[in-house]
Amino acid sequence: MLLSSYTQEFKRASIGLLLNIIQNVNSKNSNKYYKFFQKELGMDSDEFEEILELKRFAQAHNIVLENEIDIIREELGYKRHHIMKFLMMFNRCIIIDGCDFKSYQRFEKIRDSFLKKL
Repeated sequence: MLLSSYTQEFKRASIGLLLNIIQNVNSKNSNKYYKFFQKELGMDSDEFEEILELKRFAQAHNIVLENEIDIIREELGYKRHHIMKFLMMFNRCIIIDGCDFKSYQRFEKIRDSFLKKL
């Protein structure tokens, strides 16, 4: 699912959600995630670094994720099959992470937020 044709706001919201699930992205292991985001979202390294900074800010200020979910749903046209494909992309990213229990719980919470609005 190449999402490079989507808006910058959509990309930021998508990665913001993914980085909320994956808590251990840091300078040592960020390359594997960057490669994933580059493939799936057509992201360049500057965009990725900017979003990592936004993630740190959001975590420090307890920013709610519902806005990101609404942005993504709107960009996907509220279409169930597009949303399900998007959630499958999330799942692949978690697999890259090794999917610890807490990461999967965060994924389930986000997934459920998407599904209850369908």
